[in-house]
Amino acid sequence: MAQNGHGEPEICHYEALQKFAEETFGIGAFCCRWSAQDMTTLDKIPYIGPITKNEERVMVATGFRKWGMTGTHLAAMLMRDRIMQKENPYADIFSPQRFEADPMVKKFISAKTDVAGQLVKGKLDMRDQSLDALKNDEGAVVRINGKRAGAYKDQDGNLYLVDTTCTHMGCEVKWNSGDRTWDCPCHGSRFACTGEVVEGPAKEPLKKIDQQD
Repeated sequence: MAQNGHGEPEICHYEALQKFAEETFGIGAFCCRWSAQDMTTLDKIPYIGPITKNEERVMVATGFRKWGMTGTHLAAMLMRDRIMQKENPYADIFSPQRFEADPMVKKFISAKTDVAGQLVKGKLDMRDQSLDALKNDEGAVVRINGKRAGAYKDQDGNLYLVDTTCTHMGCEVKWNSGDRTWDCPCHGSRFACTGEVVEGPAKEPLKKIDQQD
């Protein structure tokens, strides 16, 4: 399971899966492909219950890590029992307030360090592709009038330019060739090739750029 905006190009994962299907099952045609993002907690166990000790009436259910069908049923039972003031033997296991100093602190620090590193790396990275070299159905970070921009040219040659600064916390987004999206490596926001928000936490679209500016 890869973190958004990290590792090898996303298209590689699709190609590997397609190769497996061809060699194992003899599948020769593929009409669609898609991927999803899933929330994962530090210890990989979902957070279900009061969000804090001081806000016990505000409850959360998240971090199902691909087990949403099972996790949401469990969440419903845990929340039902809490509302009805009934004891549940699993409440402490899934409590969002649980905390173990080791190794959870190390994982938390590691995650935050990676976010900071991605923020700085994105601002300093100068490996930009030439806009003239951009092929149809290809996206890349380019320079427009000396400024960094995200460029995507569709299959008909139409060009779409966006500001690569994520509208959530200011990290620099990366091109996802597999899904044709701009992905933020810091907090996982995903934007369409034209800048619209596909997945949060970002709420505002990427700013569109006019090539003449």
